[in-house]
Amino acid sequence: MRVIVLGSTGFLGRSIVAHLAAAGHEVAGVSRSGRPSPEAPHTSAVALDLTSATPRELDDLLDGADAVLHGLGPDDRERVPAPALAYFRRMQVAPTVAVAAAARRARVGTMVILGSYFSHFDRVRPGLDLAAAHPYIQARREQTAQARAAGPEVVTNLEIPFVFGAVPGVVPMWKSYLVDPLRRMPVGFVPRGTSAAVTDGDVAQAVSLALDGRIIGSMPIATDNYSFDRLARVMLGALGHPRRPVVGVPNGVLALGMRTEAARLRLKKMDSGLDLARLPHDLIGADLSLDTTDFGEAIGLSPRTIDDAVIATVRASQ
Repeated sequence: MRVIVLGSTGFLGRSIVAHLAAAGHEVAGVSRSGRPSPEAPHTSAVALDLTSATPRELDDLLDGADAVLHGLGPDDRERVPAPALAYFRRMQVAPTVAVAAAARRARVGTMVILGSYFSHFDRVRPGLDLAAAHPYIQARREQTAQARAAGPEVVTNLEIPFVFGAVPGVVPMWKSYLVDPLRRMPVGFVPRGTSAAVTDGDVAQAVSLALDGRIIGSMPIATDNYSFDRLARVMLGALGHPRRPVVGVPNGVLALGMRTEAARLRLKKMDSGLDLARLPHDLIGADLSLDTTDFGEAIGLSPRTIDDAVIATVRASQ
């Protein structure tokens, strides 16, 4: 199978390229730099900015491909020019739809999108109206719906939760978000929520199954669940501070700090893809765990601890 991987030089992209190449697929990686994947140096690499690519460039890129993996776009942590929804539509939704339309013109059989597990909870908890509150989640909803309307017959959305692991030369997003604060502070202060989690290898395996047609539709994947308390304790152990105390911060206290951050962003005419005042209650302070029997076994993995991947993440952050 000839697979085009959009976003091939990032943390997940490099793992996916290596996994697909090892499975015998012909892989072409696409990124702004056009650098080949160090883990699969014999795969081809193409330089292309998807946010400005023309229909002709996309047609040429996808000519002769059997499948395309879309793993590009800003994530929910980014602070973006206001209003956030317009930004995410421009930088996330529009490029995905353009690729989907080109895939249909090129008669590509399958498109796989690396999405967010927030979309899963938007579907299963309609009372929270997460998409209406959080521009990032609204954009993710639009991304999938519009790609299916414009794209090939099969458009699968893999909804990715917290991801742990290490890729040489890539600084984990967890470094600034959690590892560095835990390293510096005498007490680890964390939200009280719980999240599903996977490794980069789990995501690569799920992509492979989706490309083979064994995962269809929208599906979150999960092989473990972490409370922030448990996650912090594993990280502190890897940092050499296993006895350092960890304190869960109530959602109301977190919301006060988030409102201050939102006010600071407004002064700078910036915005967040997540409503910061609602973030603790809706997401980081909520139970976003998933049934690992359902969503782990879907990718051929029994429920298991991924503490080793968390430890690798910490070591890659130092």
